[in-house]
Amino acid sequence: MKLPYDVSYHPPFPAVSIRIHNEPRGLRTEFLNGLTDTGADGSLVPIEHLRAIRAPAVMDKRIKSHWGELRAVQLFVVDLEIANIRLPAVLVVGDEQGNEIIIGRDVLNKLRLLLDGPANILEIK
Repeated sequence: MKLPYDVSYHPPFPAVSIRIHNEPRGLRTEFLNGLTDTGADGSLVPIEHLRAIRAPAVMDKRIKSHWGELRAVQLFVVDLEIANIRLPAVLVVGDEQGNEIIIGRDVLNKLRLLLDGPANILEIK
């Protein structure tokens, strides 16, 4: 599947259409914009999306930002749907401050990606 970069960012950002599922409750989000970030260890989802599908919180954790500060967060378990690929039981950080979905290496390493910067296309296989 080939996806265009999000050109609302400068420079354009490789983004994916993502749906978040709480399978045990049969709840899911609409398709949302997710930013691929190969520099992020894990994936972050704004807490309002997780609350909307009543995703279960499974643990509290402290994470370090790229600025070096520690922050207390909750981890939630969800299924992710990206490019018609279902990734079950993914742990995501419930982000109480941000409003963007960040897809980190914990998810990206499960996918085959081709970033074609000159064409502004992200290909997922």
